[in-house]
Amino acid sequence: MQTDEINNNETPWVDAWIRWERNSKDIYTDEGNEEINELEEGDDDIPPPTESFTFTYPNPNDSNSTKSDNNNDANSSNITLNLKGFHSDSEQTWTSTGLTLWKSSHHLCQYLVDQADTLLCPPNFNDSLRILEVGSGLGRCGLLAHHLSHDNATTILTDGDTDTLKQLRDNVKRNVAEEECGNHIFCRQLLWGEKFAKQFLLEQQQQQQDGCDEMEEKKFDVIFGSDLLYVQSVIRPLFETVRVLLNDKEESKFVMAHCARRIGNEVDLSMVLDVANDEGFNYEEVTEEEDVSIISFRHITP
Repeated sequence: MQTDEINNNETPWVDAWIRWERNSKDIYTDEGNEEINELEEGDDDIPPPTESFTFTYPNPNDSNSTKSDNNNDANSSNITLNLKGFHSDSEQTWTSTGLTLWKSSHHLCQYLVDQADTLLCPPNFNDSLRILEVGSGLGRCGLLAHHLSHDNATTILTDGDTDTLKQLRDNVKRNVAEEECGNHIFCRQLLWGEKFAKQFLLEQQQQQQDGCDEMEEKKFDVIFGSDLLYVQSVIRPLFETVRVLLNDKEESKFVMAHCARRIGNEVDLSMVLDVANDEGFNYEEVTEEEDVSIISFRHITP
């Protein structure tokens, strides 16, 4: 059985470096080597998660799914997720914000349930639906999407933060049947920006070539994420990433849940929409509730 183990080529990175006004390219410089070594040597010092989070969602597609996991059998009409992480006030989440849950994930999960029939089980994608979550964190939304999607879908959960990726992989193992891991659901590092997105796409094509002489296009039909933006410097890298990875099909979309009033957030919705337009996206605000907006983006077509 294929497994989804950590990639030794992953770049040591934590999202606190954004607040320290560093970016991913700095870690390749000699100046950053000392901090990289400290990060790698300190891996064993990361404490085990202190918080448990449990969520139950209705499965509108349960009659069409044969998926099972460690919490439910395939015939259950509900989806239960059991996640491990840290409290939002902990020292670990100051360094890696993805190690806890944030407000917008609740709203995005509800949207995924409500739109499952059209977004995650569309009849015209039965053979090849590809789903990508950016900024997965603990995996709440990505795991839900995996269980809501049809049996032929491939779901890839991503984060840039290497500490967060460790906990994300653990949560996937807790909530997905063993035979699903590395076959229909994967965890990968994805740093944001056009260069990193192109490299990620190339790696996807190479890994899933399956011995064929020609590599297939491995872009994604659905991309989503919640609580992704709280500093201005990462807005454009995010939309560069989505521009590279999202399919050009008319029905392909990027869905983002954004909380404008999250503590420490310096990004308002107008900044997001301006950059999205610059990067070639139309957008539609599909819901707004309790200062959380869910926006759907599509490629602008000629």
